Amino acid sequence: MHFPAEPVEFAGAAPSDRAYDTDGDGTADFFLYANADGRYDRIGYDHTGDGAADEIIDLDALPAKQCRHVLIVVDGFAYDAVRRHFEDGGLRLFHRPSRAIAPYPVMTDMCMEDMLGYIPCPAFEAKYYDREAGRIVGGSMAYLQGRNEPYNELLDYRAGLLMVPFLYIYPQAVFGKELNDCKKAFDREGQRPEFLTYFSSTAGMSTALGEAGQHESLRGLERLMLQILAETRGLVKFTLASDHGHQYEPLTRIDFETVLEAKGWRRTDRLGRPRDFALIEFGLTTYASFSTNERVQLAGDLVSIDGVELASYAEGEAVVVLAPGGERAVIRQRDNRYAYEPTAGDPLGLGAILAKLTPDADSFYDADELLAATVEHDWPAPLQRLWRAHFALVEHVPDVIVSLRGDRCVGTKWYLSFVRGESTHGSLARLSSTAFVMSTAGPLPRFMRSSDVPRHMAELLDVPVWPLRK
Repeated sequence: MHFPAEPVEFAGAAPSDRAYDTDGDGTADFFLYANADGRYDRIGYDHTGDGAADEIIDLDALPAKQCRHVLIVVDGFAYDAVRRHFEDGGLRLFHRPSRAIAPYPVMTDMCMEDMLGYIPCPAFEAKYYDREAGRIVGGSMAYLQGRNEPYNELLDYRAGLLMVPFLYIYPQAVFGKELNDCKKAFDREGQRPEFLTYFSSTAGMSTALGEAGQHESLRGLERLMLQILAETRGLVKFTLASDHGHQYEPLTRIDFETVLEAKGWRRTDRLGRPRDFALIEFGLTTYASFSTNERVQLAGDLVSIDGVELASYAEGEAVVVLAPGGERAVIRQRDNRYAYEPTAGDPLGLGAILAKLTPDADSFYDADELLAATVEHDWPAPLQRLWRAHFALVEHVPDVIVSLRGDRCVGTKWYLSFVRGESTHGSLARLSSTAFVMSTAGPLPRFMRSSDVPRHMAELLDVPVWPLRK
């Protein structure tokens, strides 16, 4: 069988049913049947050539333990965009999408490590300031060698990293190649029970084409899954997820170097003199990381720059977060509970939300209750995510982390000279932070953290998943 194949009409079809001519003879030979909710829960085959199904397979009756499991992770799809695609009739092999709140900063490497439950990355990106070395290290070669990506060990298919520069210039061509290469890799794996794949080209589709590029990508992925489903007689359960969201706004670069130098700071790759700072500009993101020996002063100056929404830094075992206008709060952590102590204003806008929750005697709130209360907030689960960013996410932590407005970005001028900046990610904001996860094996909880995904998938499939299988 072969897809893409255009749906064709067939006798007795309900409005949501589909039939496909997969061999090009003008007659339907593969069928999708929808249940009352519009989800395709049965497939059919015509073995006689009369255009009618003479064999129907109930997909839900096939136990997950008896099926292969295919996890497809796409780079940078926000939950809202996927929900709209689903409500418009796409991806109806799946149960409804669920929200997955990514770690902050919202960068692929940490998001993938969280989702796969694997070991931490060295840094937020493949280029970072190394305190022990006393300088900025890494960069393009480190990226191409995957030095910041331990999760690559778990993947059964990922495009070669040498393709990455081209996915932002020729996103549709690279995406098409990935679809074909992924299918070949799946076929080579034979009967292994699980197949994990990550599509990096969807980042180019998102950055260059915005949400329209994402809908095009989802249609292509659906054709790939239909191909596999038809060839395996339904003995595959699919899980589709994104590593993080996207912000879907045309971008303007903030020239931090010029603005900060006007305030008396000096940009450098090696910190030495007072008011030195090191800035990482690698790719195109809505967060920025700075290293300095004067974090309090630098954070205060950064939050006064147009386009900066939040700046944060560690102070002892706490995190200080600043917002424009002099707003300031302190975040503390104890046994997976978090305290929020505003000292000026309410930089995270949590006053009304926390008033509805019950803290313990020391004013700490439960992480799960905070997630439930803030999942649709401007900054979802901000206390846990900000604290993790400074203390529990990577080895090499910058001194100041900045979250930018959705229409602002950090990145090199030369990068923006050949990449269309229609959308990107990185910030603490909801669209950037809210990924999605959905499965054909069954429904998942309405929302979760990315780090909760392995546990929920193991419960759904009733088998160990991902790092536990290696």
